[in-house]
Amino acid sequence: MIMKKVILVIVLTSYAWFTNAQQDPLLSQYQFNQLPINPAYTGVNDMTSFDLHYRSQWGGVAGAPTTITFSGNSSLFENKVGLGLSLVHDETGVTKNTNFNLAYAYELDLSNDMTLSFGLQTGILSLRYNFGELTLDDPTDEDFTNADDGLTKLNFGTGLFISNEKYYLGVSVPRLLKATEGIGENIGERYNRHYYFTGGLIIDKSQSVKLKPFAVLRLAEDSPLSTDIGISVLLADVIWAGVFTRNFNVYGISAFLNLNNGFRLGYTGELTSNDSPASTFSTHEVSVGIDLELFANQAVARRYY
Repeated sequence: MIMKKVILVIVLTSYAWFTNAQQDPLLSQYQFNQLPINPAYTGVNDMTSFDLHYRSQWGGVAGAPTTITFSGNSSLFENKVGLGLSLVHDETGVTKNTNFNLAYAYELDLSNDMTLSFGLQTGILSLRYNFGELTLDDPTDEDFTNADDGLTKLNFGTGLFISNEKYYLGVSVPRLLKATEGIGENIGERYNRHYYFTGGLIIDKSQSVKLKPFAVLRLAEDSPLSTDIGISVLLADVIWAGVFTRNFNVYGISAFLNLNNGFRLGYTGELTSNDSPASTFSTHEVSVGIDLELFANQAVARRYY
């Protein structure tokens, strides 16, 4: 009975943190791939791109969050239309969160060098709670007889993205519809709407050095504002190196390498500075990507966002 109560407290606490504090999987490399959070980003670089990310949060902690993200997007019809897809799978303890989306964007020319992209997406949100992974004193406990519980919902998202060679601004709501459903007898599930605001500025310091200050703001209903602020430097159009902070209690470093033939590699490392248990452990995120010329009017060039 004591073990049952302990397990129940752990599950409920983890669940409450996940659903009320951070429902969308947390990533750090949005400055080079915003498709998972903004459908309007689809096709903005006038090429075909594929990206794969893996994030391990609080390494060494059993049940800590891990996230795998795959996305692809391409510009079509004289680079006026963008089509893309994204798949994000996140696991935290017994909780599994999967999002699959198809994105469409249409681009308007505001001036010779500035464009405004309107994006829409539709997809499936799946939340699962596999209580069967828990070790119980009493395997027949009625509170945990449903070993796999959760919900699957159709959802829609939208966004705007304005950009030129010197800056970008984005605003998006990846999932417009809220999801409310009971999970078993003890837990009520609520998935709130999330809002994202992104921005960055490209500053030429010399022919071989560029600076990029950037910011990502995340806002979820019933949750505090989360803000990433950072700066990166580009050397010889090949190596990006940067630092950033999240809410001034998480600090990180990033490095990205532009290889030949459109290949890209990325790494982000984070440490928490407060007194929470997570401060003892580090977070790592790695990515690999490729840019291709598959359709008319596409051209692989150095990407600044």
